Amino acid sequence: MSDPRPRSVMPLRYVESVDATRLFYLEALGFESLMGVVGKDGALDFAIVQREGAMLMLSRPEDAGTTQGPLAIYVEVGDVDAYHAELVARGVAVAEAPMTQWWGDRTFSVIDPAGDTLWFWQTVGPIEPPPGVTVI
Repeated sequence: MSDPRPRSVMPLRYVESVDATRLFYLEALGFESLMGVVGKDGALDFAIVQREGAMLMLSRPEDAGTTQGPLAIYVEVGDVDAYHAELVARGVAVAEAPMTQWWGDRTFSVIDPAGDTLWFWQTVGPIEPPPGVTVI
């Protein structure tokens, strides 16, 4: 039996300053901080903010040559590996193969016709930052 609970869709916005954008959401809009990842320069590389269950990810732009389009959208699914297999069977080109990420999610991605990246995810474990990564 499939899990009947609603799934989440979470946009990922690339911004020049994660710190400044996060602060705007926290102080001006009343959002709460769920997580932040500090970069090597001491500024935030990444953050998640939320208000009443609506979540938004903020990130510095990725390095050149990545598969990230103008917008990345994270879509939660009940079984990420089964969904990946379903899309492959349909002939959908997969940009990033299924992989378990250090933040505890298993993900894979496709690129839509507009060039945006759709990441499909399922939480499969705890956050386990690699050496040198600070999570706040």
